Amino acid sequence: MSLREYLKERWLQFTLLLAVLTVILLFGVLVMIPGFYLLLVGCAFVSIWFVVWCTDYMRKRSFYKTVENHLAHLDQKYLLPELLESPGFLEGRFLYETLQEMMESMNWRVGEYRRKSDDYKEYIELWVHEVKLPIATGKMILENNRDSYSDSLTEEFDKIDDFTEQALFYARSNYVEKDYILKKLNLEELVREVIRKNKKALIKGKFMIDLHDLDVSVYSDSKWLAYILNQILANSIKYRREGRTEIEWYAVTEKEKVILCMRDNGMGIPVMDQGRIFEKGFTGANGRSGKKSTGIGLYLCKKLCEKMGHRIYLTSREGEGCEVFIDFPKGSMTGFLE
Repeated sequence: MSLREYLKERWLQFTLLLAVLTVILLFGVLVMIPGFYLLLVGCAFVSIWFVVWCTDYMRKRSFYKTVENHLAHLDQKYLLPELLESPGFLEGRFLYETLQEMMESMNWRVGEYRRKSDDYKEYIELWVHEVKLPIATGKMILENNRDSYSDSLTEEFDKIDDFTEQALFYARSNYVEKDYILKKLNLEELVREVIRKNKKALIKGKFMIDLHDLDVSVYSDSKWLAYILNQILANSIKYRREGRTEIEWYAVTEKEKVILCMRDNGMGIPVMDQGRIFEKGFTGANGRSGKKSTGIGLYLCKKLCEKMGHRIYLTSREGEGCEVFIDFPKGSMTGFLE
């Protein structure tokens, strides 16, 4: 609050006080009070109100300046009431009490929302775990009763299993800090595990797999990282081209990080889509060309990588394939040094 704003706000008070002072002086003149006394009364009148306004201005300026400073530096501006002290003037106390009541109401509503969100998350997790049992049972029945439709049905069961797993990870993605444990992992073991999980699709697509320079250790969570790698591999399988299909996995060790790379020679990604490929719900030109993409898989990959301190990014040329990179930093964050 500037002095100009303060004076502009009180123009009516100034006008009324000037009118009162004028009446008093005119009355003094009419009753023939000596000019010296009238001047003394006028100066005293002005001085008293000057001190009152200065004191009032300084108190209010201090409070509103504190509010402005906190608002300018707070990322979570709803925490403002917790940083304020009750001021010594009426309007400020009213504002302070109003903000306190608003914060209490907001905290209650946020708490209620979180409780409902937690209940829904728990329900989704329970549902996914329950539905996985009949999926596994159906796969077992198909394995024991082979016929001409078994392979197709098994493939559909695998898709259902992948989508239910995606729903589980999506439900947990906002709470990943409570669900993951960073520990030392061998990239080659993890990559081979993901390839074994997708071996039927890889064999069906006649993929050539090249693994090299993967005997490297990084710090990550095995469950979450396996999900991320599975999503990357699933995209390579889905967006393959006709003809010779190749997938290459390798790692590069640098001074401050380890980079896991996966390269394929599939359809590639159009240039106009590459900047949005990790956005939630974004399917791009490839996803709209009959591939039935949800736009959730890569979004979850990026979200989980960020939560664990990793970085995922890609390069691609349309019609020539795609290369996906995951950076695993070394140093104080993971305690991993070589």
